[in-house]
Amino acid sequence: PRVLLAALLVLATPAATLLLGIFLQRELVEAPAGPGEGWQLFLGALAQGLLQHHLYGAFLCPLLAIGLYPCWLLLWNVLCWN
Repeated sequence: PRVLLAALLVLATPAATLLLGIFLQRELVEAPAGPGEGWQLFLGALAQGLLQHHLYGAFLCPLLAIGLYPCWLLLWNVLCWN
């Protein structure tokens, strides 16, 4: 079960959930995205988040960078090094 948990944790990374969310959204609007288009949409979403942070003071980008990602790294550490 340790390998299964590790695979699930990798799929639950913030970047992977954003990428899977983009592909799911494109599938639901019946305009499936190929891998290249999905990657461009992913990079656009990241750039939009950074732009909104700098222009409008949105807190999502710092929240993800300071809060969510370190928590994910701690979970990975607990899973793999115990």
